[in-house]
Amino acid sequence: MSAGTVAKSMVRGVFRWKMLFMLIGSFIVFGGVFFAINFKNKAIAEYLAGMFASMPAVNVTAAKAEQQDWAVQVPAIGVLEANRGVDINSSVTGLIQQIQFESGETVKQGQTLLRLDADVERANLASAQASLKLAKANLARGESLRTSDNISKATLEQRQSEYEVASAEVSALSAQIDKKVIGAPFDGVLGIRKVNVGEYLDVGKPIVNIQDLSVMLINFSVSQRELSSLKVGQEIAMTTDAYPLATFTGEISTIAPLVNQETGMIEVQGRFDNSKGQLRPGMFAKLNVLLPARKQVIVVPQTSISYSLYGDNIYVIKTTKDDQGAELNVVERKIVKTGERRNGFIIIDEGIAAGEQIVTSGQLKLDNGAKVAISDTNPLATPAEIPTE
Repeated sequence: MSAGTVAKSMVRGVFRWKMLFMLIGSFIVFGGVFFAINFKNKAIAEYLAGMFASMPAVNVTAAKAEQQDWAVQVPAIGVLEANRGVDINSSVTGLIQQIQFESGETVKQGQTLLRLDADVERANLASAQASLKLAKANLARGESLRTSDNISKATLEQRQSEYEVASAEVSALSAQIDKKVIGAPFDGVLGIRKVNVGEYLDVGKPIVNIQDLSVMLINFSVSQRELSSLKVGQEIAMTTDAYPLATFTGEISTIAPLVNQETGMIEVQGRFDNSKGQLRPGMFAKLNVLLPARKQVIVVPQTSISYSLYGDNIYVIKTTKDDQGAELNVVERKIVKTGERRNGFIIIDEGIAAGEQIVTSGQLKLDNGAKVAISDTNPLATPAEIPTE
């Protein structure tokens, strides 16, 4: 064997030993790090366990997650409008002589609201009535003379025409005077007055708004997929920002015969009784059309859900035993997938099962494994039945 070959063999041997020492060193280093991390985690867990064991139980309220029968709903949004509502204006011009209403007043159909100056029209009417009286007398004399052939037929026809023209003039002036008196077109509530006495009123200028608030209407759209489930008279539940805790019930009054080809939506109109006067035109409303179909879901009070960046979670109460064998309640935090909310309750699609006891209040003081004392157990109501206001 040559000297060069021996030298190369020695170099390779040294390299192998260096690699072996590096691998052993790396194993020792990483093993030490892994051992240190596990030791630290175990120490933290023991510390937290000891801390929770020494901490007093947190008072919470609880309820059981229940499987319930919920009505299927089709959600929608819309804006309320009055059964009838217009801006009252005049079809003639004139000087405002009297205003006989107050802003916000409730009025009846035909009630006088405003009078325009009609002195000139009344004078013209008096003149026209005098002309009509003369034309009527001339016509009567002509008819009596015609029977004895003392007047021509053409003269009689002329007098008849003069009478009809005078009568039409009286009718026109009377109608013009009637238009100078503006009344309520229907029963309703007036808005804010927009004119004043002495002001010259132009044709079409708004005087005051009137709204019939006895019944409220709302137009909304639903997908054509729901068309087969909709019918006139079907119940609608509605909530508004003005009354967030009240649910108003109404019914579908109209289903449009045409589906929008661009959106695939169909227009629907609902009616709501407003005898209490709570609803107002222009209110934004959230709607739910109640369908005959029903579904089985797991529901919990909405207050039991804690929200965070990592997802929605809920505390489930578990019964265990301490070192002395005594029973105690501890909580386990679970990530859940939530669904529809309705009347203070929420559907849990994933994460817990029916019958599990969950914390409904007091979560701010809790952490995973904390001891709890149940101060109250609230049985769930039946959220499938939507309460009225």
